[in-house]
Amino acid sequence: MAASSTEDDTVAPKCSVYPSVVDRYFRKAFKLDVKGKESEDLCILQHSNKIIIVTLAKSHPIVRNRKTIEKVNYQVTKTLNRLDNKVRGKGKKGGQWVNETSPLCVITCNDNTQYIIYCCFNGKLIEVNENILTKPQLLIEKPETDGYIAIILPKHGNSDVQMDKLLSEEKYIEHLSQRKHPNMEEDDR
Repeated sequence: MAASSTEDDTVAPKCSVYPSVVDRYFRKAFKLDVKGKESEDLCILQHSNKIIIVTLAKSHPIVRNRKTIEKVNYQVTKTLNRLDNKVRGKGKKGGQWVNETSPLCVITCNDNTQYIIYCCFNGKLIEVNENILTKPQLLIEKPETDGYIAIILPKHGNSDVQMDKLLSEEKYIEHLSQRKHPNMEEDDR
């Protein structure tokens, strides 16, 4: 007769937490106070293939204060709608060229504040995230994944040069500790 046990002695110990996909495959950099607007910070994610993803930084007022977003609008001027961006083929022909000061979208919150989100990177606009049109809270809940704003393809060989001009994650954290926002917890950085 086999001995019965209430505990399985062969259970493997709990594994440590693995880094997220973003932490494993992307280099993070930050643009602070975009266009001189205090705390309107953006996070730029560079994939190992040099594609760029533009997101809100955790210190941006929308994310930091967990604002309720009423609307995301890719109609950035009377004649330019980022949703009209259509790319095709391997060379991504037809993509709109953007630069550091190009507006990507306008975010309106329920307190009537509006934030213009700028590209902060030179390249070709490959995609805008249409999911945030119907689920704008993704910008707050998952800013580095499902809540991204746009994907940019920089000119070949130019991605690292532009990334080096931005703040590294370490410098960003150091800057935030000096900025001291009342609504930003240490864990949120």
